[in-house]
Amino acid sequence: MKKILIATHGTFASGAESTVRFLMGNVGNITCINAYVDQDENLVETLEQYFAQIRPEDQVIVLTDIKGGSVNQKIMGKRLKNSLIVTGANLPLVLELVTLLDGDSPITADQLKNTVALA
Repeated sequence: MKKILIATHGTFASGAESTVRFLMGNVGNITCINAYVDQDENLVETLEQYFAQIRPEDQVIVLTDIKGGSVNQKIMGKRLKNSLIVTGANLPLVLELVTLLDGDSPITADQLKNTVALA
């Protein structure tokens, strides 16, 4: 199954998800992590919990807001072999990527590059 993880500083992740659902309906397989919003939150633990529920046959497209930022760095340490990571996430990119969730074929690196170029 194809999944999207949006992990960002602040509440950009949940805002993007909210906008996607407003414009496109209840699309599944999107998970958001709003980092550093709650002082009691442990980002590493949250990421471990998320990736622990990913099955080997799942593909995860991970979107982060800042290349080299703390959220991006922590995700790079948890990365699965069946994941693709995109930094510099923005709403048009999220909307385009959601359209790739349909179908059974995995998203290829070329498809992802083309989608990033469109956004």
